[in-house]
Amino acid sequence: MRRLLLAVCGIGSLLLLACGEEKLQYADIYVTADAEGFYSPHVEQNQTIGGYGVLKKFVEALESPFLLFDGGNWLGTVPENALTEGAFITPFLKEIPYTAATLSESDFMHGWPSLRSTVREMPYPFVVSNLRLENTLPWPLHDYQIRTIGPLKIGIFGVMQANQSASKDARLMGINVLDPLQTAQEMTALLKEKQVDYIIVLSALGEPKENGISDSTLAQEVEGINLILSSNKDRQQAESEQIGNTLLVYPGAHLERIGHVRIFFDKTKQIHQTDFEDILLLKEKYGEDEALGTRAAVLRKETGEKMNKRVTSAAQEIVTYEQRESPLGALLSECLYKWSKLDGAVLNGGSIRSNLPKGEIREYDVYKMYPYGDNITFVTLKGAALTQALQNSMNAENNFPQVAGLQIEYTSTPVGKKIKKIVLANGRIVRPNETYRIAVTDHILAGGFGHDSFINALEFKNTFVEARQIMRACLIKQKQIALPSSSHFKEVK
Repeated sequence: MRRLLLAVCGIGSLLLLACGEEKLQYADIYVTADAEGFYSPHVEQNQTIGGYGVLKKFVEALESPFLLFDGGNWLGTVPENALTEGAFITPFLKEIPYTAATLSESDFMHGWPSLRSTVREMPYPFVVSNLRLENTLPWPLHDYQIRTIGPLKIGIFGVMQANQSASKDARLMGINVLDPLQTAQEMTALLKEKQVDYIIVLSALGEPKENGISDSTLAQEVEGINLILSSNKDRQQAESEQIGNTLLVYPGAHLERIGHVRIFFDKTKQIHQTDFEDILLLKEKYGEDEALGTRAAVLRKETGEKMNKRVTSAAQEIVTYEQRESPLGALLSECLYKWSKLDGAVLNGGSIRSNLPKGEIREYDVYKMYPYGDNITFVTLKGAALTQALQNSMNAENNFPQVAGLQIEYTSTPVGKKIKKIVLANGRIVRPNETYRIAVTDHILAGGFGHDSFINALEFKNTFVEARQIMRACLIKQKQIALPSSSHFKEVK
């Protein structure tokens, strides 16, 4: 599908345009984003599409010169990610001749040290302009790059979303995410000083958040941006939009398509026209790189074998609920509570994605149950802050808190549930000005309940241990799962 934008003169052909007697030159830009674990071809509407092996064959057939960019968000919730802590993607990314790439907040799910190890192995630069670690750009990231195609000098910078709780999110601990709008203004001015002819933003801002900065905001408020290559949106369909003199392009998720932008310019390097097309990565049409295809097949086979291993068994199906305390939520919270040896443990119900089946429970069942790579963080809170955070969580939509080590009495009011009393397992009543230590996931700290009240803690200790690893070890110890015998929530008058 081809969309024609900024047309000033008629098309003579795809390769040359004639404006009067002047022939225009062109530059080709390609972009991928949001692979989300789809590293190998998959079937969609009876067509085999996508995967890094097909992408590599497509790129090898391109006529030079061109620039190729990636928007990050590679890992998704596939089992390979959980089993390798994200390392499965590295051999695939290394084989694609990207000009540059950026990172999305999802790429940090295993923490910055793990992500840095991946980035440093890549033969191309990663551009994220608004990250700071101890007031400096985290090595080996770059704040901008400059490339040329023929006479055209192209400047590239990248921005990711500024999470309000980023400084206390265990995955981003110590990293400061600067305001993307201010960063975009500063980087655009800097690149103009360096006399670039065309400015590209690799934007992992994703879907607009409440009071947040979006790609549209950048296009509307930052003069001089020519092209925004979007990522972190999790949409399978490609999109494009023209806002003023800025073209916004999203290539679609799951590595099914590659976006293609062709820029037409004259001998004075003035831009006359920009075309966009999204190209379906059909295996039948482009083939698949043999080495990457073999690697993908081996990885799928190994993953399947590991996912089929027995963990434990259950005499009955163990169910999860989103709107109230569930047997599975209580079980998993109890696992975290006993492991942490703290005053309590809290999970958000929305992170528990499926029931555990009756009978044999396999690794894949555990993965489906909790498909996220969240780490456990120990937080120290005043009793008043803990009560408020739990009360906000109880009133969250379809995301009820699952707890252990805590007995919570509450009353229902016209505006929602209000906590009257919290008692620890040892009988100690939670007092507003006393302190308590609670095990939570870094996802909760980052706003997993739909609020960020848990960041109002006094201290944070990142264990760098995945919640699912603790849950799995807890389940393995039980030949047959025994459910907690009592509820942790009681409604009172």
